[in-house]
Amino acid sequence: MDPELLNWCKKVIGTSSVSGQGTRRLAELLASELLAARGIQAQLLPSAVEGVPQVNLIAQVEGREPGLQPLVLTTHLDTVPPGERSLWTACGGDPFAAAVEGDRIYGLGAADTKLDFVAKALALAAVGRPRRSVYLAATFGEERGLLGAKELVASGLLPKQGAVFVGEPSGLSLVTAHKGLLFFRLRLNFGARTEPALRALLRVVFAGRSAHSSTPHLGVNAIALALRSLSGEPALRVASIDGGDAVNKVPARCAVVGAAPEAGLPKGASVEPIGRQQVGLLPSSTLWVLAQFLEGSERLVEETAAIDPDFSAPALTWNPGVIRTEEQTITLELEFRPPPGADLPRLRESLNALVREISSHTPELSLELTEERANPAFRASPASETVRLAVEALARARLEAVMEVKAGCTEAGVYAQHGLSPVVFGPGPSAGVIHAPNEYNVLPQVEAAAGFYRALLLL
Repeated sequence: MDPELLNWCKKVIGTSSVSGQGTRRLAELLASELLAARGIQAQLLPSAVEGVPQVNLIAQVEGREPGLQPLVLTTHLDTVPPGERSLWTACGGDPFAAAVEGDRIYGLGAADTKLDFVAKALALAAVGRPRRSVYLAATFGEERGLLGAKELVASGLLPKQGAVFVGEPSGLSLVTAHKGLLFFRLRLNFGARTEPALRALLRVVFAGRSAHSSTPHLGVNAIALALRSLSGEPALRVASIDGGDAVNKVPARCAVVGAAPEAGLPKGASVEPIGRQQVGLLPSSTLWVLAQFLEGSERLVEETAAIDPDFSAPALTWNPGVIRTEEQTITLELEFRPPPGADLPRLRESLNALVREISSHTPELSLELTEERANPAFRASPASETVRLAVEALARARLEAVMEVKAGCTEAGVYAQHGLSPVVFGPGPSAGVIHAPNEYNVLPQVEAAAGFYRALLLL
């Protein structure tokens, strides 16, 4: 493999850009050492929403024939949190320590999706002056509602028309459609706990299996395990329930703290005594309400599913990703992944009706459902100029032209709404790999992606 490409793959994995912590440090590294060192000047655009740690990067290179439709090459730099570090066995327990084994490179962001930007940037540097004008962009906040792409579109720096190549792991296939995303937050206010008392407490941990939330069937949801188990375990008197670290990951862990039960323990969980503490307990109806909401949401998914056989998960899917307990509140974050054409107004109304129905049985509790964000689905026209360019570039790079759709949500929907013409493309596997420990990319695919971008820049 090209040593320069491999070296930069290791560098970007080693520079943390977890969504909540920001992309500035990585963007500055790329702007100064990768781009400027090769004669490409980039702007860093601080976020108007999330503050200085978050920036978009954009560089513009004028083409030899500016009358042609321009190219936008864009990749998001942020990653989900790594989760439990000990599970990153391929990296020696450090998700930011890139590890190469055979033709794989392991590390957080290896597939999703830092290495795609390296391939694009080095391809642009190798070509020099491309035939078409090129906008090279790296965004923040893709994992938190496509925030960077939305700000980049609003900045006015992108062309009004153009072919957009959105970087996501696709195994070098052209993704011409993907699902959307609806993110909801349910707040359960229970008013008051029982009187604090000195109690012998247990920590009950439900273990699941992490996966990307667009493919929930590949994971095991620990929050769902906990709520289904505990709603039928009245002997365990609960003080708190906390699980998950990102709404777009299937949670691998959910921990419940409660008073020692008089008889029996939840099944399928590990139990650890944590001593006697002064603590108040949750009202007994809280876990029942949450379990009813999960059961009802799952039922609504089946009832409102828009079947689209193009997708590997052909229907609407959902994922309860995060649950947190505060003094008088439990917050549950969940998302839905609708295929293009799903009846979203009906889904929204049905969810609100579900909350009203549950609330009618528990007047002592207060339930509030809010829609935090909605990311658009997207479908490209097979006859678009972007698809034509992509197919020709694949042929020139001696790669097979395979077209598919993606269960996950990407920035492509944002650019399509802006009037641009996107497709999604990138090296590496997605299903079962991203948003999970030991994420990896395939080095020959990273090198092939760089060859594809070089071919594209000459068209």
